[in-house]
Amino acid sequence: MQARINTLISEISKNMYEREQIIALSLLAGVAGMNTFLYGLPGTAKSLISRRIASAFEVHDYFEYLMNRFSTPEEIFGPVSIKALKEDQYIRKTEHYLPRADFAFLDEIWKASPAILNTLLTLVNERSFKNGDIVQKVPLNVLVSASNEIPEPNQGLDALYDRFILRLEVPPIAVAENFHALLQTKPSQVSVEVDTTLKIKKAELQDWREQIYQVDLPASILNLFDQLKTRLNHNFEDHVVYVSDRRWQRVAYLVKTCAFLNDRPSVILSDLLILKHCLWNQPEDIAFVSQQIDEVLAENGLNYGLQFEQHVAEKDALEQRVLNHFYYTDDVYESYLIHGTDYLRAVTNLDRHYKDKVLYLELDKMDTKKDFFALDDTGEEVRGIVCNFNGSRVCTLKGGYYGLEEVVTPYIKHTKGSPRSALSAQSQYELLHEIQQLKALFQTELDLLTERFNGQKHQFKSVFVTEQDIQHLIQSIEQQLARYQLQLQDCERLEQLCRN
Repeated sequence: MQARINTLISEISKNMYEREQIIALSLLAGVAGMNTFLYGLPGTAKSLISRRIASAFEVHDYFEYLMNRFSTPEEIFGPVSIKALKEDQYIRKTEHYLPRADFAFLDEIWKASPAILNTLLTLVNERSFKNGDIVQKVPLNVLVSASNEIPEPNQGLDALYDRFILRLEVPPIAVAENFHALLQTKPSQVSVEVDTTLKIKKAELQDWREQIYQVDLPASILNLFDQLKTRLNHNFEDHVVYVSDRRWQRVAYLVKTCAFLNDRPSVILSDLLILKHCLWNQPEDIAFVSQQIDEVLAENGLNYGLQFEQHVAEKDALEQRVLNHFYYTDDVYESYLIHGTDYLRAVTNLDRHYKDKVLYLELDKMDTKKDFFALDDTGEEVRGIVCNFNGSRVCTLKGGYYGLEEVVTPYIKHTKGSPRSALSAQSQYELLHEIQQLKALFQTELDLLTERFNGQKHQFKSVFVTEQDIQHLIQSIEQQLARYQLQLQDCERLEQLCRN
């Protein structure tokens, strides 16, 4: 299947510079029975793309129409039957018109009046057309539309626009080499001759669509859908993108189709990259939606059921306990109990009368901004000097015989970061055991993440996803693997510390 589809896309993309990806995605939507909307400036080959897509399918009735504000129902659905009118029946002659087409292309779709467009609702979504008293089944297998504009909000067109699941930008040619080749070639053929063995037959198309329902959406993929929905509905930047339940359902089927055409029984991570072309509404949404998808896949792509962040938090807390065990994590001051109160010792040289004089500063005054008096060696207050820590751990002294000022630091018994001398062997053993357990958890999750990555990486390559998107996805997973490796190194460092 994959080889056939890739060859088919290659055939219908001949001489279509920088349009291969758009053609591939449009074919994907065609197989899934999802409507495609091509958005781009005039002259970017939107009509040609549609006709090339039609070449890939077995088409009996092709309908194409350039819509405008003067379009009438007769031009799209067929003229009213005069014979039927004579019999008091209002029936349209739908042969060779949209209700009888199995492939349709509606160009400049949003230029038609809302009355015409809303008439398309049932036909586009349910593939049925009410012709007089008869509900006529529409054989429409593939519908492509195009326009150089987006329907404005609140114009009554939201329901119809919502039925176009695949939304593709068609920009002008950007690469100079392709532009030069375009200038030197004849205009591309409207259609191409496709080998009958490649062309998608009606019967097999219906069979494929039934098989696509059987493609599995694993719990891990459903979890990513949940996260994307939450992000788009409640984004922290107040950029909300509305996606209806109907569109989410159709999008899921399109993702399944991507897996099916790549010969896989289950959706994998890279299939979700096609959502970049399904979830935007307005042009300003495109970059935003793409960013949200990239971030969700990068942060949670293969991490389903893993608890990396929780384990990191546990390791950080454990590391703090290890450091507390081996080192002083703050300055420890030498304190003295005087009259039932803790004091800190400091030496002042405020002036010659107080040279090398020992003062005792009340511990409770540290980190406050209150004035107080120190004590001397006899336990008496030194009234000639006013002390204040000013909310810090150094004390300002003011006064003396000459009204001078000096900053002193209480005597530090153990400086921050210095090793402790008395250690508990039992506590050290317990810490080592905890580190080894946490290290084992990191290793188990790393092995599982690596297994998932190796199991999917070789399947990431797909004609429906750009190489750039695939490489970005691979790099993001490799970064996640690297984060696990860093945590293991941290655990080994702590383990070595406890062993020593």
